[in-house]
Amino acid sequence: MKVPVSWLKEYVDFKDTIEGLADKLTFAGLEGEAIETIGSDFSGVVVGEVLAVDPHPDADKLRLCKVDYGAEETMQVVCGAPNVEAGGKYPFAPVGTTLPGGFTLKKAKIRGVESMGMLCAKDELGLGEDHSGLLVLSPDLEPGTPFVKVWGEPETVIELEITPNRPDCLSMIGVAREMAVLYGSELKLPQFDVSETADDVNAEISVRIDDEEKCPRYTARVLKDAKIGPSPEWLQKRLEAAGNRPISNVVDITNYVMLETGHPLHAFDKTLVAGNQIVVRDAKPGEKMHTLDDVERELTTDMLVIADAEKPSAIAGVMGGGESEIKDDTSTILLEAAAFETSSIRHTAKSLGLITDSSYRFQRGVNADSVEWASRRAAALMCELAGARLCKGIVDAYPKPKSQIRIPFAWQRIVSTIGADVSIDEMKRIFRKLEIAIEDDNGDTATAVAPSFRLDLEREVDL
Repeated sequence: MKVPVSWLKEYVDFKDTIEGLADKLTFAGLEGEAIETIGSDFSGVVVGEVLAVDPHPDADKLRLCKVDYGAEETMQVVCGAPNVEAGGKYPFAPVGTTLPGGFTLKKAKIRGVESMGMLCAKDELGLGEDHSGLLVLSPDLEPGTPFVKVWGEPETVIELEITPNRPDCLSMIGVAREMAVLYGSELKLPQFDVSETADDVNAEISVRIDDEEKCPRYTARVLKDAKIGPSPEWLQKRLEAAGNRPISNVVDITNYVMLETGHPLHAFDKTLVAGNQIVVRDAKPGEKMHTLDDVERELTTDMLVIADAEKPSAIAGVMGGGESEIKDDTSTILLEAAAFETSSIRHTAKSLGLITDSSYRFQRGVNADSVEWASRRAAALMCELAGARLCKGIVDAYPKPKSQIRIPFAWQRIVSTIGADVSIDEMKRIFRKLEIAIEDDNGDTATAVAPSFRLDLEREVDL
């Protein structure tokens, strides 16, 4: 799991070197496999405004761009990007600039025409692998503004190896919770409000779970009047640093909240959900569906699907369907947040050869009790960033709520098991930071109440 350090700092305060942080996380069981720096100081790269775009006299796919980059004279640049246009603002690297990959720009003739610098795509700046077009900047920026002031300082990312027994740490909040113990800090959860200003959700959608073992909980929210478009720059940057490709504001929010909380979410275009009904059921014999990767999948009867009144709309916990995906003209959103049984998702993902961020988390286990909070968090962001209006209430099918795990233990046996001289007061501090409640404490023995997100805590030895 890729953990951008600047994002992590939103949830926990700490003072340490990056190497020191990686060492402490490794000590806590979250092994730091690699440290990566994304971006640079972007020395020499500035905001450039394209004043004019003319055809290249000898190449149909190239353009001659007149670029204002804050100097007294403009520069002519030969550019092949499909999205370059007059009036657009893009990162510009003049002659003499050394780009993050170590390439230093020189005067060049491209198909016989002099080019004095380069308008840049993201990959040319060390900001990922996107080479589909130039990085489009805000029209409000002044030509000549140093790009580092626009994009920000380099991001440091720690790649962690999360063991199968710690699915709670497949999230920014989960890692931050461990850090709060390591550094004696407090965990800071996101604070947000969301107003429910649209119709009653029960008039919009119903949910039926046919297999409660494979799907212990399914929730649905509906949002109206959403405006689909690009996510704000801060959100795109965080997703890219964590290894995700930005798509659109609504889809990006579901991925952002998954990375933040560890809960996969899915957004449907509600107008494409037949019968205003969600049915969580096994696939029917011979049933097929087109998934988001534009592949027709043949399903088997042991695979769980999210269906509407007529057809499957998603392969539960693995991938959504192409027919109900969020598109540019989508305005009404059905937001799914659910918990699925681990072995069911593992079997489906393996059978279909589909390992996604969603299936990876569901295979390891997702906390059913936190599903509603993750859904509310995503809904709040959709209202804020997509202008959506949230329907009143939530459809929450949770037929058999989980009971809390209570673990009787002896303080001295824990000390003997770990082989270290740790005081009872220190153990209590650590338990409190990890949100493990202590009951019936008589000084010798007590009972630990495992938080619902700690799926690995079942016996005294686990403590």
